[in-house]
Amino acid sequence: MDKRYKGHTIIVHAEQDDFTDLWNGRYRILDDVDRVVYESFTEAVSKKGDAISSAEAAARKWVNQR
Repeated sequence: MDKRYKGHTIIVHAEQDDFTDLWNGRYRILDDVDRVVYESFTEAVSKKGDAISSAEAAARKWVNQR
């Protein structure tokens, strides 16, 4: 899922760990010329939707702190 936020593009998705069955939210932040400026994971959770929500919140927080 790509979203524009304060001049950045935020790409968010979730990845499931095959061993634990938990979901990690993953996010990538691109600048205005589509260069990756930051990328990270969030804490593992049991639901895919929660992983995506936490990744989006973490990405917005990162942008807001810049």
